[in-house]
Amino acid sequence: MRLFKLSLLGIFLAAFWSCSDLGDEVNADCAGIQNGTTTVDECGECGGDNSSCVNYSTEIQPIFSTNSLCTGCHGTSGGLSLTSYENLMLGNSNNGPVVNAGNGANSLIIQKLRGTAGSQMPMGDCCLEDESIDLIETWIDEGAQNN
Repeated sequence: MRLFKLSLLGIFLAAFWSCSDLGDEVNADCAGIQNGTTTVDECGECGGDNSSCVNYSTEIQPIFSTNSLCTGCHGTSGGLSLTSYENLMLGNSNNGPVVNAGNGANSLIIQKLRGTAGSQMPMGDCCLEDESIDLIETWIDEGAQNN
């Protein structure tokens, strides 16, 4: 019985130790879980390995590129361009940045896509699916990384 308890304790300690990421900054909200050694990954996941992050090049850019309502107006002409990460992050000449990294709800692009900031985008047609908007907002909440 004693050997069983020691084995169980060993497994428990190994599980906690294996989740630590000593080289990264420790987040106070995360510290209590792993005795102060677990970190928050780039996606905000406590003890995560960045695998849950939304990927810009494979998940976000295709939303803009495959939707002609997005790039038809926001392509190569003036103003906001949705043709690349760099162009998106530049914003546009009328409103400046449209992405507030780390805060999707307060990003102009999300407000326009949801119709909460004046006119809804895309104009004159139906909106993007909620799942697509939610994915863009999650990507922004995770820091709007160029990944």
